[in-house]
Amino acid sequence: MSLALKPLRPVVEWLDEPPLAFANGLTHIDPKVGIPAAGPWSRDQPNHPASVTAGFIGTADCIAKARAWLARAAQGVDGDDDHHPFCGFQPDGPFASQLRTNGPEAKITANEIRELTADRLKRLDGLKHLLDLIDNRLAKLASLDAPPTLVFIALPADITKRYWAVHQMNRGVETVWNLRAGIKARAMQRGLRTQLLLQGTIESDLEAHTSDLDHPADLAWNLFTAVYFKAGGFPWAPVGIPEGTCHLGVTFYRPHGEKSAMRTSVAQAFAENGDAFVLRGNPFTWDGKWPHLPADEAARLVADVIDRYTQTMQRPPRRLVVHKQSRFFPEELAGFQDALNGHEYDLVALAPSTGVRIMRHGEYPPPRGACLSLGDRRYLYTTGYVPSLGRYPHGHVPTPVQITDHIGDSATGDLLREVLLLTKMNWNSARFAEKIPVTLRFAKEVGAILRDLPDTFPPEARYAFYM
Repeated sequence: MSLALKPLRPVVEWLDEPPLAFANGLTHIDPKVGIPAAGPWSRDQPNHPASVTAGFIGTADCIAKARAWLARAAQGVDGDDDHHPFCGFQPDGPFASQLRTNGPEAKITANEIRELTADRLKRLDGLKHLLDLIDNRLAKLASLDAPPTLVFIALPADITKRYWAVHQMNRGVETVWNLRAGIKARAMQRGLRTQLLLQGTIESDLEAHTSDLDHPADLAWNLFTAVYFKAGGFPWAPVGIPEGTCHLGVTFYRPHGEKSAMRTSVAQAFAENGDAFVLRGNPFTWDGKWPHLPADEAARLVADVIDRYTQTMQRPPRRLVVHKQSRFFPEELAGFQDALNGHEYDLVALAPSTGVRIMRHGEYPPPRGACLSLGDRRYLYTTGYVPSLGRYPHGHVPTPVQITDHIGDSATGDLLREVLLLTKMNWNSARFAEKIPVTLRFAKEVGAILRDLPDTFPPEARYAFYM
């Protein structure tokens, strides 16, 4: 007996590049064009930060270099044929905001640095000691009558290299302790937002591209876009997301030292205007290769998101879109659907794919926005050649993102357009786009920080504390 197989007929489509919204009603596909042309989206809104006071933690030398580098970068940085010039961060410039670099400081002494680099000191003990020192300085800045808007932390390169990530085996489980996550968790408990500045950055030449870092204009763009958002502003807003829509990314993390117990973290629960918030799930255990939620926990997460959205937007959501990187298990699916009763919804699983590629004639890789359909499978290129830029703005060979699962109300094409738009919503930089939508990209980063946050401390809802 022979089995006749129907051949799959590949269909390739191309989705237009989604625009973003800036001040004065301007829309454009690129933040590095939209902001200089019109200003950030919230420039004329109540949440616009007209002034940002910078505080500093670090050695005396690193703080002095950080102040000088920031003050110089805020004046603007030249670009070249492949890099947009940075427009500056000045009251009379497009950002209409001023970074005050003469804010308070809390120094880490030479003796304290010497203790942290002692040969006898175990790395995990050293990291915990370093985090205690930084927490002590954060407490001092937080106790001021006028705490800084944003705290820049500038440490010597040998310290950040030594303690950036510390691996530990505990009961047969490897745990990674992360310096950045530890700082964010402690700053959150002090009510402060932070920005790490590496020594290589503050010693880089803004007049010429002479280091292994990104181009100086790109460094300035990424840093000051993040500064503007952490101070309360929205650099840009999404265009085309239906009113009443809330996107949320669901991912999982394991508490330090735990072998099976896990938590969920919901990061970047996105309202249609770009406003975002973070929620932490309850501990749970799971069986099998892929972590997935019990039905009651899936339902509780959705209920919490609906409540938070309603508080933020002053109205309940009409539609919810859940992004995961693994397929929806039956009990998980049932929990989500029960909680979403009465709402439009889409449950979408997205995963990077290396098994399927599109090849094209010519010099450039497939264009961003190319979508390959093979039967009921969809592969979307979120990175690739950008025709409007006339170049490929990424340093790696592009691979698509696969839609591995979809249950819900929307047409596939509409979902893919939203995914493409959400790859442009990383306010931690001014890059043209990312590979993974912001819902999932930030969910993983948030999980790393929540791992360092005590269970007794309610996590800050605003994402600016996690960036």
